[in-house]
Amino acid sequence: MYELELKQVSKTFKNKTAVQDVSICLKHGVYGLLGENGAGKTTLMRMLCGILKPTQGVIHCDGMPILQMGGEYRRLLGYLPQDFGYYGDFSALRFLNYMAALKALPEEYAKNRIDELLEMVDLSKEKKNKLKTFSGGMLRRIGIAQALLNDPEILVLDEPTSGLDPGERVRFRNIISSLGKNRLVILSTHIVSDIEYIADKIMIMKNGQIMLAGDEAQILKEAEGCVWKCVVPENQVDSMDRKYVISNLRNQANQVELRVVSTQKPSEDAEPVEVTLEDAYLFFTKKKYSVS
Repeated sequence: MYELELKQVSKTFKNKTAVQDVSICLKHGVYGLLGENGAGKTTLMRMLCGILKPTQGVIHCDGMPILQMGGEYRRLLGYLPQDFGYYGDFSALRFLNYMAALKALPEEYAKNRIDELLEMVDLSKEKKNKLKTFSGGMLRRIGIAQALLNDPEILVLDEPTSGLDPGERVRFRNIISSLGKNRLVILSTHIVSDIEYIADKIMIMKNGQIMLAGDEAQILKEAEGCVWKCVVPENQVDSMDRKYVISNLRNQANQVELRVVSTQKPSEDAEPVEVTLEDAYLFFTKKKYSVS
């Protein structure tokens, strides 16, 4: 098993700092990188893949800087970018053979591996169909297949469920979960449910920084006592929304039941409730400070 270590990694583009002073060690299992669009996730993933060079800091793979490893590191790596490019007139089989050739995989190995991966992503029956006829979910599954062609030890997936319907999202999560048993998988997303049940470790990112990292229990503990349920008249909802983070609301006749994320008790009748991962995510990324 390989280990990635980031030491004070930052990336600046002109006057914008996309990633700021990230230090973390990533080992075996599934890591979920959770953050809003624009939080710096894609920039961080591209640095992990060696596509971008950090402005400062260094990324090590088993103690060796990845930028010095060159082809040796690329052989360990599988990558599914957020914007997955493909040739629409290629069949699934032709596309995977083309990608195998780009990765310089032996022909016989590639043939067997492609058959195995098409079976794994449930596209064997569609392998001769052109990619332009595929749904978004099918294309993401072809994307994961190409990322796995070289049987990578390190798998980097940037927003892999973007645009998928609920059924495809579940299917994709199950595939990713099974892949994490014997490799390092790093998955970035802004959708909490993508990682809630499959990530061994969760990293919450905001404004280019890792705000918090740990397993689900550790993340939830940090937001303990900061989630409330209360019922307010309809005409108070807007003012509550200006003062607090509201994670959910439910209409009840002329009143509204609110789920509020706040360090303060939002109303006299508010009751504390059990924290969910979505609550914790909102707590660390959308903090508001109420004013009297």
